[in-house]
Amino acid sequence: MGRFATTVEFYARCREPYPPAFFHAIAERLALQGDEPLLDIGCGPAPLAIGLAPYVGSCLGIDAEPAMLEAAQAAARSAGVALALHLGNMEEFTTSHRFAVITIGRALHWLERVEALEALERMVEQQGWILVCGATSIETAATPWLKPYLDACNRWSDDPERKRYRVKPQEWFAGSPFMEMGNIAVTHAHRVSLDDLIGRALSKSNTSLAVLGDRLEEFESRVRAVLAPFAQDGFVEEEVSARAAIFGRPG
Repeated sequence: MGRFATTVEFYARCREPYPPAFFHAIAERLALQGDEPLLDIGCGPAPLAIGLAPYVGSCLGIDAEPAMLEAAQAAARSAGVALALHLGNMEEFTTSHRFAVITIGRALHWLERVEALEALERMVEQQGWILVCGATSIETAATPWLKPYLDACNRWSDDPERKRYRVKPQEWFAGSPFMEMGNIAVTHAHRVSLDDLIGRALSKSNTSLAVLGDRLEEFESRVRAVLAPFAQDGFVEEEVSARAAIFGRPG
């Protein structure tokens, strides 16, 4: 069983969402023509590939967790999107195809850097783009619940300092043929339920069902108690920043 096997049922439903405006901003920034081949690395349920599908010619998602690919296929079918899928690690993925757009969302820290960079050199078109994407809930005057929620989750985490996740794309690509060409950020507000915030914690490897084990019921109770003072009818207001760091070959 892979590290993310127990997170799949919560991942697509509960993670911070990418809004449609984010994908439109990417398409405009990259001047996509609608015929580009796209590869989504560590695709999970494939929100990036599915969101960008209307702006490109074809989409391929790759992930090492079989259940994630099943979730991606279901999500693509629901969205009416054609999505090809490949089971495996991108470092070992062999293909003669090159891609105009490669997306990496919430997965850079899981890649073997040297092998992954070699693979990217082979797979990215000469004038192609690599997008390192993420969507994060941000602390504002409208989201006083966020810090208490994160603090509560961290107390149950097997990586409370989140050391694995502290990967800066600029440092990861340093010394490679790819340099940062710009950034895209889109912020949007929506309501999120307490149930989904608990599910969001369960969607992450450091507070997954596999990590919590028989502590799950206590975890849910504690997190719900922390969120309750901020909630109205079981919901809180959330602001999410969706962002993409753009990398490509100079010239």
